[in-house]
Amino acid sequence: LDAILDNYNESEPLFLFYAPRMAHYPLQAPPEYQERFMDIEEPHRRVYAAMISVLDDQLKHLTDAFKQKGLWNDTLMVLSSDNGGFTHSVQSCNETVASMDPTVTNGTSCFNSEAGANNYPLRGGKYSNFEGGTRVNAFVSGGLIPENMRGTTMEEMISVADWYTTFCGLAGVDHTDERAAAAGLPPVDGLDMWPLLSGAVPSSPRTEFLVSSNTLIQGQWKVMVGKQHGAGWAGPHYPNISTVDHAVADTTITCDPACLFDVLSDPTEHNDVAKDHPDVVQSLVARLDVLKASIVKKNMKDDPACRDAAFARYGGGDGPRVGVG
Repeated sequence: LDAILDNYNESEPLFLFYAPRMAHYPLQAPPEYQERFMDIEEPHRRVYAAMISVLDDQLKHLTDAFKQKGLWNDTLMVLSSDNGGFTHSVQSCNETVASMDPTVTNGTSCFNSEAGANNYPLRGGKYSNFEGGTRVNAFVSGGLIPENMRGTTMEEMISVADWYTTFCGLAGVDHTDERAAAAGLPPVDGLDMWPLLSGAVPSSPRTEFLVSSNTLIQGQWKVMVGKQHGAGWAGPHYPNISTVDHAVADTTITCDPACLFDVLSDPTEHNDVAKDHPDVVQSLVARLDVLKASIVKKNMKDDPACRDAAFARYGGGDGPRVGVG
């Protein structure tokens, strides 16, 4: 990071993308961080909390570096998750041993289940179309944020796809993807959110969000069709010893012909109001059918040779597979 900040040309925009894996499977954190949360009995939850604490410290390092180099006042920092936390069934965890010294432990590690997160009070989690899987934690900071907007909370609709377009606008770059257009792909989905974030406009330009091929949010309404996984709810303290056999992710419902939720007044999605608003259901299902036709289908083949080459190149870690064929 220091090398990047020391050597970049300050007359040009700087875009820095940091994709940490702290809040991701497998669950691992330095022992000193795990010790901060020894009051949490369930090991997945304890290690997950330690991982988030590591991320907190990393973010402090990043912001301190920008401030020390006099860049913070011209910076927009965006922190956003890509999905809700994982809520699968917990299994046993293990103690790992440092390779250099067998007498030193690396603390608890959990390689057996994507568990440990809690999206309470929202329903569902990672891999689900419910709000616990799609309504994620996010904030913006930095000196570029007008003073009157600092410390405020927004309930407007923003998609993760909007960040690309927003950053392009701030950098004075056209967000159009000419190469994709030439290949027959649809245009970029993102909308410029800087007028909203800066307080220039009171509401988001985004009015709908295609969650998946069977879920659409439009305004206050969310329509879901077919089988929906991860339909459970967590409590304030989840997972815990008593929820071993009651994972949020293990619950499935079928929306036949459709489920409808008012995610503004009922963000926890407890009340299916499809029967009360058949006209809304009909309109949204028709819109969903139109939008899902534009979903790009991947045609990538899972070539074992490519996977093995990537695994070998990165010393036992499954890294990027670009240029390894």
